[in-house]
Amino acid sequence: MVWKISALYAAILVSFAIADELPPYNCDAVFKFEGQFEKIVALIPFHVYPVYTICTNVQFTKEYQTAMELYAKAAADPVCVQMNFKRSKVNLIDMMHDQLVALWTTANCQDCLDRANQTRDFFANFDALDKCLVKHLHSPCDPCADSYSSIQGQYEALVKDHKDTLCVDVEDRMNQTRHRWSAEFNCARNRQHSTTTFVVIASVFCSLPVVFYVVMYVVTRAREARERRREPLLDDSSHAEGRQDVPAGSGSGSESSSELVTGS
Repeated sequence: MVWKISALYAAILVSFAIADELPPYNCDAVFKFEGQFEKIVALIPFHVYPVYTICTNVQFTKEYQTAMELYAKAAADPVCVQMNFKRSKVNLIDMMHDQLVALWTTANCQDCLDRANQTRDFFANFDALDKCLVKHLHSPCDPCADSYSSIQGQYEALVKDHKDTLCVDVEDRMNQTRHRWSAEFNCARNRQHSTTTFVVIASVFCSLPVVFYVVMYVVTRAREARERRREPLLDDSSHAEGRQDVPAGSGSGSESSSELVTGS
């Protein structure tokens, strides 16, 4: 298939060269770039299912880098430029190049290459979780909880400061993992129920000291109010006793004075 396209393309170029008196055809980089383009397009279906491996597959990355090198070589060759890049507004070589670049940049593949060690660790934990899910297929929530928490923590670390540039291979793995964990195994709901129960119990225990102090405050205030109500009654009774003592004393004094007068 490649040689057929290349032969057709060469025939067209030769006809243009004859018509426009272009330099003799000598641009192998263009044909090699076309071959790389076809290889990459043929590889794509094998690296998008069941999980994305476009950015982390060694062969795919190598083919893409080779295609970019061939394109740069062709673009730097004056003969290739005159015969392929300046023929008309419809430039097939540039269109193929732009499609490959769009695929690579949209998938954020460079992020996987720039953080190769972190990406490799993430995939290792992903494989460990996958094995755990297969081993405990009927009830994986408790046995695989630590593995899931580990991969969740790694993903959050990768997302930090890289939300818009996260490699599609990592993002796809995490999306599938969350879907299996919550939708397929229903583990997220169980953990949510456990978390809710824990929060309720913890809230009750934390509120006990507050309730205790509130009750003690109310009891203390009520006792103080009762004591204040007693104080006026005590004062009234003491004044009444004082008034009863005073007349008795004054009467005896008058009697004694009358006795003195009589005696005199």
